[in-house]
Amino acid sequence: MNRIRIIASLGLLLCTSAIQAQTLNFNLTGTITPGVCRFTTADVDLGTFATTSFTAIGSTTTFVDVPITSSGCDPLVTSIHMRVTGNADAANTNLFRGVTGIGIQLQRTTGAVAIVPAGTTLDFSPVTSGNTYNFRARFMRSATTMAAGSVSSPITINVTYN
Repeated sequence: MNRIRIIASLGLLLCTSAIQAQTLNFNLTGTITPGVCRFTTADVDLGTFATTSFTAIGSTTTFVDVPITSSGCDPLVTSIHMRVTGNADAANTNLFRGVTGIGIQLQRTTGAVAIVPAGTTLDFSPVTSGNTYNFRARFMRSATTMAAGSVSSPITINVTYN
């Protein structure tokens, strides 16, 4: 009986020494991004003017505000980029298309005042009070020959941030 115990104990001892061990390592990954912002703007009527109001190339009308409003921006948003696109005036590519000889000048007024031609990307810090990025627009004579007509000039602003 003692022999059986010794053999059984020896068998258990041999079995436990045959157990293999392994260590596993792994990484957990992910990304935390800032939340979203919402941007809105409305159509803008620049007014009605006679062609005689434009006495020379460079003549303009008064500016009309074009506010772009942001809301719901996550506090972690640190930079905003606006790419402005649209059809350029045939005579002056710094203007957007209006009618023959009269284009539309767009300016940014948040930060340094600057003319915004089609294809421009503007960089902004997030607005902390008022939640508005200010632009303004007006008609400007661009050529010696002018035409009358209705103007509908779509301008697209593609907003990206962070």
